[in-house]
Amino acid sequence: MLLGLILALVIGTAHAQSSAVAWIYTASDGSIVRVNTANGAIIDAYRLPLSPAFNVYGPAAIVSSGGRFVAYTAIDNLTGTNNRQLVVYDTQVGAIRFTYDLTGVSDGALDFERTGRSASFDEAAQTFAFGLVRGGAWEMVVANLASESIAGDAPLTNDQAAIENGLPVVEVVRGTAVRFFILPLGAGYVREYTAYLWAPGQTVTNVGASSAFADVLPSSSEIAVPIHNPDLPSAGDPNGPSLAYNGVDLVRNGRVSMLYDGQLDIRQVWWIAGGSQVLLEGFNPASGADVYKVYDRGGAVIGEISGALEDVHATPDGFAGLYPSGGGAGLAVVTTADGTLTTASVWGTGDPTARLVFVQQ
Repeated sequence: MLLGLILALVIGTAHAQSSAVAWIYTASDGSIVRVNTANGAIIDAYRLPLSPAFNVYGPAAIVSSGGRFVAYTAIDNLTGTNNRQLVVYDTQVGAIRFTYDLTGVSDGALDFERTGRSASFDEAAQTFAFGLVRGGAWEMVVANLASESIAGDAPLTNDQAAIENGLPVVEVVRGTAVRFFILPLGAGYVREYTAYLWAPGQTVTNVGASSAFADVLPSSSEIAVPIHNPDLPSAGDPNGPSLAYNGVDLVRNGRVSMLYDGQLDIRQVWWIAGGSQVLLEGFNPASGADVYKVYDRGGAVIGEISGALEDVHATPDGFAGLYPSGGGAGLAVVTTADGTLTTASVWGTGDPTARLVFVQQ
């Protein structure tokens, strides 16, 4: 069943939503539109600023957990140089707080353009971490937004770290300490990556394993990681093209609990409903459908829906995402915390560059 059909069935009976604010970024004009997820009302809208000589916005943006900072990219396509720049805007003071030259950094070689996470910011510490590849070599940067400088005065490079090549992808930042993994460029995803911990002035430390499809709970830094358990049945072929994830590890302070699902070829996981539930997205071979399946922390299934959503984010009562609509996009909000999976379409735009970049709870 297509998500559009689900929306048509339930739009009139959507349950009341707790207050949350969806941040929609539109690359065509660099605008941010903030939408009430309960009723679709527009709270405010504004255009992100550009530094002089830059005139085009990049495809992605990320927002810090409290909504203070927004990171995005800018491009100069008038001079023929195609210069690029990373920008961090402070919504609290209404000013650009940090910029970083991206000359020589190609599309897809900046981590948050692939997997944008609010956990790349530590809003309280006013720090922001990001990884990139330039000229075949990678850099990991921790920005001090209070001083508008690079923490430690210089980025970490792959030569200094003496670990594998690829794109460093930030999972979570606490102060200036960064947990990250290396994503090989020009290759398919693999089931598991080595996770590292680093802070300026310290050496890089191996801290276990992670996945490109994990999610971090901002309130506790708890990580939900899809895994493949070879001792349990799997919906995906372990020797085939899929990653054949059949479970999720919930990791906090070295303690691990596991959810198992042998019916779903899991692709992605998220913490939702304030961290009380876990959302799995994957393919169900039995039904031939893409599925969103919700579990509680104890491993009990809350329910599932079929459909296709992009830019999925947690809400206080469930989750939200964008779906294709009339050449643009619609905002779907799914209530799960009350034990139902009730879906409502609350807002839409005709601009195909719209992205749901954050839900402020």
